[in-house]
Amino acid sequence: MSQGQTLPPGFFADTEIADGGDHLRLHLNENPYGPPPGAIDAVHDESTHHLNRYPDADCRQLRETLAAYFGVTPDMVAVGNGTDELVLVTSLTFLREPGTSVVTTATTFPGYMMSAASVGRAPVTVPLDGVGLPVEELAERIGAGADLTFLCNPLNPTGALLDRASVTRLLDAAESGGGVVVFDEAYIDFAGPTHEFALEAVRAGRRALVMRTFSKAWGLASVRMGVVIGPADLIARVSATAGALPFNVNRHAQRAVLQALEQPEYLDRVRTENARVRELLCKSLDVLGLTYAPSASNFVMVDVPPPGDSARFAARLAADHRIFVRALDALGMPGRLRISVGTEAEVERLATALGAMLDGPGTL
Repeated sequence: MSQGQTLPPGFFADTEIADGGDHLRLHLNENPYGPPPGAIDAVHDESTHHLNRYPDADCRQLRETLAAYFGVTPDMVAVGNGTDELVLVTSLTFLREPGTSVVTTATTFPGYMMSAASVGRAPVTVPLDGVGLPVEELAERIGAGADLTFLCNPLNPTGALLDRASVTRLLDAAESGGGVVVFDEAYIDFAGPTHEFALEAVRAGRRALVMRTFSKAWGLASVRMGVVIGPADLIARVSATAGALPFNVNRHAQRAVLQALEQPEYLDRVRTENARVRELLCKSLDVLGLTYAPSASNFVMVDVPPPGDSARFAARLAADHRIFVRALDALGMPGRLRISVGTEAEVERLATALGAMLDGPGTL
């Protein structure tokens, strides 16, 4: 998406594709392995005994548990109805004054632009450096005084990952320019704890916000739970804005996440299995002669062969093979698809379908 560009109507409508049946959902980067053990029972218990009761609006137990998990204090943690809400609340917090500015990359998660637009701001967008974040140009924009910057790491939709030096460069720029930089790390769990440079910096006192979600690797997309971690004064401002929406994190989400956090080994299993199947997916793409970008996440960005009509390719894959993937035209990357890493069996089915399309007449 370039500056001023909006998503087409119905962009998110395909989230309503029913689960089950004979189709594959490889378009939303969901965890195909389900939630951690016990999470379903926790949600069921809440429905059975407390459906008529409001949740804890302050999410005190949840925030304390999250703070312990992330190695910070509870006043450095705020939670929301998914990171989508936290992105919006952050925009409402730091962009409310006239003349404030927001920076992001030209191709990234569309929620940043949509949230900025909701407060009347048009983001300054910086083109990608190939498939990665353009660190130096971003640093120049941030250092020049951007009030708010959204950076997706690993980057959706390419899967590129920032190294420690790049994170430090961007933090230095934000502190020099006096703005707030947000590292949206919805997919960092797939890369692993050795890449948590932004969170390490926040623990050490750097002024940034780090967002995490339980919708991806943790397999809790339907209950909606996101978390933002940062300096206590910044979190207090975000929380004050979020206070206009009391009870935003429902009882089911609070219970499910508390149950999940008791089982950190679950995340290790998902990360290991995702890496193994992602490698199988990439090998299948190699065999088919399809090019793709290296990924640290649970999706792979794939180039569509000539004539490169990714929207048509995705539509034919859905119509003929009941496999849904994301065409990236609306995100400013025509000719490319984002394909979620599913199970091994799902990758095999995808590879068979892609092979049939590439061999068949008139399908591209």
